[in-house]
Amino acid sequence: MVLFSMTVLVIYLGIFNYFPILYSMVGSFFDWKPIKGTFDFAGLENYRWMAENPLFLTSLINTLVIAIVSCFFYVTLGLAFATLIHFVPRFQGFLRTTYFLPVITSSAAVSLLWKYAFFNTNNGVFNTVLKFFGLPQQMWLLDAKQVVGCIILVTVWKELGYAIIIFIAGLNEIPSTLFEAATIDGASRPACFRYLVLPLIRPTALLVTVTGMINFLQVFNQVILMTSINGSHPGGPGTSSYTMMLWVYQTGFRDFNFGRASAIGYVLVAIIMVFTMIQFRLNRSEE
Repeated sequence: MVLFSMTVLVIYLGIFNYFPILYSMVGSFFDWKPIKGTFDFAGLENYRWMAENPLFLTSLINTLVIAIVSCFFYVTLGLAFATLIHFVPRFQGFLRTTYFLPVITSSAAVSLLWKYAFFNTNNGVFNTVLKFFGLPQQMWLLDAKQVVGCIILVTVWKELGYAIIIFIAGLNEIPSTLFEAATIDGASRPACFRYLVLPLIRPTALLVTVTGMINFLQVFNQVILMTSINGSHPGGPGTSSYTMMLWVYQTGFRDFNFGRASAIGYVLVAIIMVFTMIQFRLNRSEE
């Protein structure tokens, strides 16, 4: 029975996990267009096309900016809120439910809610507040200088609850006797946070950082849903919010060039691996 279960598991992983990965990797070296029925060897042509395309640098910079800035606020705010909730247990159950609601809410619903309710240039919440205080109203998603910041705000708000709950779990693993001993020795709460919480929470912070960076480098739903305004192509205004994942989607499912889409996807995989290795190396050095 055990042998049969293991065989089924291996077959399942092979068909649904490893085969698509290997097939798309091989496909990145081919002129692969399913609509035309072509699958001709092209060598590094897809990667050369990608490197010479102006969208490569634009999408790469936007992806890195969104991922790095989102991850910074994701980790920082996640630890701050988790610490406050941990040391102020009153209403803790209510707060745990409240901050985790956005995480389990559909990202499509969240993106459309923020797009039409908050960033609407006519009667959105933010412009209404600015108008009430006599401040100039903003274009938000229609402004090339503001659209990336809007995407970052929604991304952090959507995922922050996951970071908080992981950090709370990490804080619960710290023995309370350490805090009691530090308090008896006269340590203030800021000192406890700096000299006890920060060093002991580091493994949890690494987990949150790595998973957050992997997630944010693949940001997609917020971009395609929030920047498609009045029938315009997503990633706008112009290409000011174009990302790697959006480029993969449009190359594969709009242009139906799976070879080029696979090449872009594997460059993104390489970037994710580099950031993950750097984070593990930094954590090892700090230890």
